Amino acid sequence: MCPTDRASQSGGALRNPHRPAPCEMHASTGTRVGKLSVQPAHKQPTHSLVYKGFSARKLSVGVSKLWGMEILAMPPVYTQSSSELLTRLDTIQAAKALLKADELQTMGRLEEMGAAQELGARDTVELVSERYRLDRREVRKDLAFTVALRKYPLVAAAMADPADPTRAGVVRSDLAKIIVGTLEKAPSSTPVETLAVAEEQMVKMARISNPRELAKFGQTVLSRLDTDGPEPAEDEAVAKEFLRLRQTAGGVKFTGFFAGASGEQLKTQIHQGSKPHKTIDGERDPRTQDQRQADALKATMDAAAGNPDHPGVPHLTVTIDFNDLKAALAAAPAALGGSTASGPGAVGELVFGDNLSAGAVRLLACDAAVLPIVLGGDSQPLDVGTEQRFVNRYIRRALNKRDKGCVVCQAPPWMCHAHHIIEWA
Repeated sequence: MCPTDRASQSGGALRNPHRPAPCEMHASTGTRVGKLSVQPAHKQPTHSLVYKGFSARKLSVGVSKLWGMEILAMPPVYTQSSSELLTRLDTIQAAKALLKADELQTMGRLEEMGAAQELGARDTVELVSERYRLDRREVRKDLAFTVALRKYPLVAAAMADPADPTRAGVVRSDLAKIIVGTLEKAPSSTPVETLAVAEEQMVKMARISNPRELAKFGQTVLSRLDTDGPEPAEDEAVAKEFLRLRQTAGGVKFTGFFAGASGEQLKTQIHQGSKPHKTIDGERDPRTQDQRQADALKATMDAAAGNPDHPGVPHLTVTIDFNDLKAALAAAPAALGGSTASGPGAVGELVFGDNLSAGAVRLLACDAAVLPIVLGGDSQPLDVGTEQRFVNRYIRRALNKRDKGCVVCQAPPWMCHAHHIIEWA
């Protein structure tokens, strides 16, 4: 009888909640002994590749050696200090690197021997993925890496060596995959000596880099190896660029994709324009990051459209009902500080279907060319006015020179609108 069973018979149990019981009996799922699970016969996997060529007993013994941490003389984690835990983690990472290198070498040897066909599998990928229930794509990548690694001796020498467990290796398998994957993309015309130098540089970089940094360095290496132009992948990415706009209630939704330099330029503009600014009262910016990024995009659009040196100016066509126009003119003195809300009750209709209040139209008109269209009761045009530019390029240049940006948040001129100090003066 195990200690847990005695405690249960005595009416209680003293047990660390963070550690499983030494022995637990489960009639329906099998027996758990220490850290080994013995499944009943009806629970055993039935796929032929799982135990093909190897006995279940030998497989269980191998698992017990890996799972039984007591065999490695490692005490429970909750009994160790922070320095001891860090040393333990160092040991685990080194062991993982060694095991992964051994796994890759074993898979490569199985591929050379053609063992998969002998065991009834189509290939090594099917054998390994079915036997250990792994993702076929990942197994295929591992096997392709193992085969390609033979061409890069410096990378192989930098990895952990299962034949010499005392040598932990300086390059993990995930970093080695990045190096090999990068060098495999080099042009076929690259001289062997040049490729060897690139391999040496990437191995040195792998010793001090994480995967992301190494991949970025690999792109730099590739650009130097290929001086004939961009990689085909870049051309394919540019061909996939798109921008899709969809009209919704009260606005526009959009999705898109910009490749390479265009995407970097967009991110730069958004990043520069989305920095938080203090309010007039000196308080922290109340906007969320998403709201700041939306404002940055709007500022970029305004700058592109309203640039006084731009060949064209934004054109705003406002369609207004004659009766609404009369009511708006009658209420003009009271509406000087009116709402800019859009939606029901608005009096101005834009080209793309959204409605705006008179206040919102006035704000847009400050930096746009306005073409008023007045409709009668039967929706027939009664008058098409002449285009008016309320802030022309010369006034805009003068404002840029005088104010040098927003007088409230110190945003640069290209992010600012031009507005009247005394509205409609």
